[in-house]
Amino acid sequence: MPRGSRTPYVVLGLLGLSGRRPRSGYEIKKAIDTVIANFWHESDGQLYPALRELEVAGDIAVKQQTTRGRHKTLYAITPQGRKRLRQWLARPVEVSRPREELILKLAFGSEAETADLIRHVEDHRRRAEHGLAQCRRWLQEGAKHPSRYRPYVQLTVKAGIRMAEASLRWADETLEALRAMKSASSPP
Repeated sequence: MPRGSRTPYVVLGLLGLSGRRPRSGYEIKKAIDTVIANFWHESDGQLYPALRELEVAGDIAVKQQTTRGRHKTLYAITPQGRKRLRQWLARPVEVSRPREELILKLAFGSEAETADLIRHVEDHRRRAEHGLAQCRRWLQEGAKHPSRYRPYVQLTVKAGIRMAEASLRWADETLEALRAMKSASSPP
């Protein structure tokens, strides 16, 4: 089966999680950049065409709102959209091939300055620490605010915690090895 865009399903899923409350494109993008950012990314260039596609297909309803002179377009999932989302959720997972630039640079590391590689891994480690802290906050917050979708969000947050912890262990081991290589190649 050819790999299709998952962006419409991301939109439908986030609108489904919002219950009956419509969301603006900005709010959807903010949820992508915070709620699912640890495991999924969508650009504006992917999001807004998907919103138009979903509207044309009848999977979302669009409502215009003006508040205090500000114009807003709000989107809500329709019953047809919820059906489409459920059909997609039932399909087998399409496994993506990874594209990790840091790992690629390490693979070509013999052509790099070790100090540059150390800096890249340190940056990666900082991002993993930030992601871990964020996931732990979400886990605590989730316990305070039970809802019908909270157990599923908690499962994904726990996955984010495990991935961040593994990433930190890997970064620490890699930094140790790179620092040892740098010391071994430095003149006495």
